[in-house]
Amino acid sequence: MKTEIISIYSSGDGRDKALELAEKTGAYCGLDTRSVLRLRLLSEELIELIRSLASTLQGDFWLEASDNNVEIHLKTTIPMDLQTRNELLAVSSSGKNSAAKGIIGKIREMIASVTLPDDPNTKSMTEQALGLLSLGYQMGSYNSGTYSWSMSSYITSVNNSDSDDDDANEAKDELERSIVANLADEVKVNIVNSNVEVTIFKSFV
Repeated sequence: MKTEIISIYSSGDGRDKALELAEKTGAYCGLDTRSVLRLRLLSEELIELIRSLASTLQGDFWLEASDNNVEIHLKTTIPMDLQTRNELLAVSSSGKNSAAKGIIGKIREMIASVTLPDDPNTKSMTEQALGLLSLGYQMGSYNSGTYSWSMSSYITSVNNSDSDDDDANEAKDELERSIVANLADEVKVNIVNSNVEVTIFKSFV
């Protein structure tokens, strides 16, 4: 079952309708109150991406459900006007500040960096942001304007990292506190040029 598609905006418009849709989907699947709340929390985290990336973004939000397996989708196209470009530059150069904390914060930074035009002023920032996200491990792949990333691969690489690696230890602590990492079974990011889709997978058993 695929739900209707809700348009959500960085201004906050559409958010309440999208969260209501998530709750209705949980009810349709026969989930208990606790599971519906978890589905709503994951939806809130995903919707936050739109608000925090740029001030004029619009995205499509929908869910797909089969038995007790639910996918939460967010798809957007990032326009490269001057205002958006400057906002993405600010995000991609945020480094390790508080704005980039958490799985969603790091995904936000990755999206901002990857979708920036490939010119000398932004290429080094893109490489830096991808390095911060991956901690030097091969969790993502980037070729000819296409990028894909998996949370499960990221978690595996972090957990297998050297115990003396400060960045890896910080990432482990962050994963323990992350709503998405603790509630979701998987998160996948696919970027083709300026087209971005993020999907959260959750099985309620």
